[in-house]
Amino acid sequence: MNPSTASSPSLLAADAGATVRRLSRCVGDGELDSPAEMYRVLGALRLLAADLTHLLPALQGRLEDGLLSGRVVRRGGGDPVEATWDSVGEAARALAHARTVALLMTKELENSQVALRDLATP
Repeated sequence: MNPSTASSPSLLAADAGATVRRLSRCVGDGELDSPAEMYRVLGALRLLAADLTHLLPALQGRLEDGLLSGRVVRRGGGDPVEATWDSVGEAARALAHARTVALLMTKELENSQVALRDLATP
């Protein structure tokens, strides 16, 4: 596998998803049993959610750039130009909503972490 393929955005996203699923299994299997470790996990997840709030607008920007440059074109019946603009608009709205949800998640993870602070200190 060439180096550019090994770190393609889709593979990086798949790796991130696999890591979160492994974490979920660890938590479900009871491997997370101390408040201090839970505090650290919540902190790492908060950072992950914060990173998503920066990634999602970048994805939206790339999609819109592709639309304006003509690299993004919808295939199929009907008017392809109108259909492409509609699809990109729908995706942009969904990404903006996902960013709002990620911002809320970041804040709630921070709240959870703060609530555990006293339990996590020796």
